[in-house]
Amino acid sequence: MHYRQRIQHVLEYIETNLYEELSSAKLAGIAGFSKSHFLKVFEALAGYTIMSYIRNRRLHMAAAEINRGVKRIADIAYDHGFESHDVFGRAFKRAYGITPESYRKRQFVLPDFHKINLETEDSEEMIDAVEASAFVTIPEMKLIGIERRIEEGSLSPAELWPYYFENWEALFKDIAKLRIEPEKDIDYALTVDRDEEGFTYFIGIEVSSVDYIPEGAAARIIPKTKYAKFTAVGPVHESIARTYGYIYKHWFPQSDYQLQLSAGPIIEYYDMRCATHIGIPPERHEMDIYIPIEPVITEAKEVVELPPYKAAYYKATGAAGNKWKQVKKEAFDVMIEWTSARASGIDAAILPIRTWNNGGVADKDFYYEVFMDVTGLDLPASGDERVQMIEMAGGLYMVTPTLHRTLEPTGRAAWNWFESSHEYACVHCEGFEEFLIVDDKVTLETMIRIHIRAERRSVPGSVDSPSAAVPTR
Repeated sequence: MHYRQRIQHVLEYIETNLYEELSSAKLAGIAGFSKSHFLKVFEALAGYTIMSYIRNRRLHMAAAEINRGVKRIADIAYDHGFESHDVFGRAFKRAYGITPESYRKRQFVLPDFHKINLETEDSEEMIDAVEASAFVTIPEMKLIGIERRIEEGSLSPAELWPYYFENWEALFKDIAKLRIEPEKDIDYALTVDRDEEGFTYFIGIEVSSVDYIPEGAAARIIPKTKYAKFTAVGPVHESIARTYGYIYKHWFPQSDYQLQLSAGPIIEYYDMRCATHIGIPPERHEMDIYIPIEPVITEAKEVVELPPYKAAYYKATGAAGNKWKQVKKEAFDVMIEWTSARASGIDAAILPIRTWNNGGVADKDFYYEVFMDVTGLDLPASGDERVQMIEMAGGLYMVTPTLHRTLEPTGRAAWNWFESSHEYACVHCEGFEEFLIVDDKVTLETMIRIHIRAERRSVPGSVDSPSAAVPTR
């Protein structure tokens, strides 16, 4: 599934569960991203941090209810996910400039904040930016500089730079001798400590020691980290935003990597290439962005108990010498066609088709099975006798998300997870993959949830845990 579709899936989930507890970790799991990667991708595509988006949607709905004039404002606050009347009042005034009580009395016209629909936006936006020019490992660095927390309603990173330059001499004159490569006039900016509400922005210089930190300054030690390097070209205030947009909207979705802020910060590198005072025109300015990355190989996200369910089932078979891909394609085509004929009974927006196969070994007979949970659906009869209705026993499963193109390494990581787990063991190397199919197509970007049969490990002195039930096919 493409990044845009995965974030849209999260947006739909938020809308359906707007007044439930919505943690960024849970929403990241729905998207199939690490938390740090999800926070950046969501903000890049939606234009808001995840929590500001949720808060604005709740305020929008609450304002409509205040306008109706039926419920008490305190009750509206609780109903729309705010922990108290005071918290709601402060959020409402920060968003609209007036209190809820004033709004009810005077009926101001407030700006709307409708649900974002990424599917209506131009997905072919052209980004004039440079591809990742290198993958580099940067050794440990020591920096001294200034830092500020950046949140909604606070100053922006661009507004911190004038303060940095105005106070540079006062801040750093005592540590000038500690600066690394002073002749190159290098400044660094870091994005650190990102969470649901914002991040900390740091601007400073690299030094050989942080034993002494001037008053009013802060120190950061960056560990050795692997980065993807990008170069922004043009006026910095324009090119840097354009390049970040390219990275999160285009490069990441097409790469085998995801953001890894736990390894190191995002680094912006400014040197003499963007020095206007030496005569370099803005259109020729260059600066580098270093993004900490890791391969898209996820660990276990959750262990779930699947209840018994009724499934639509089809088995495609192939004999030695046949092409494995053809058998796999046949299995999906049949199930998708069968589902399309029952559009009134099945929500086909994101079609969850589970699969099982015997490995696709080309020198022997092989098969590919597909099945889909249709429990509780009153499906119309059809003349397609290829698809059968069978009962599945369910059971305990470890579940981890991945993309179709990273299925193999993620699967290996999932199996290895059991080796380090003290609580769960895998059962007979059994499991299945659930493809979340969009637009009736299986692509390399299709989102997959790997399910591996699990059982609780026996604890010394206790009764052995029973194995999970074996699905009947």
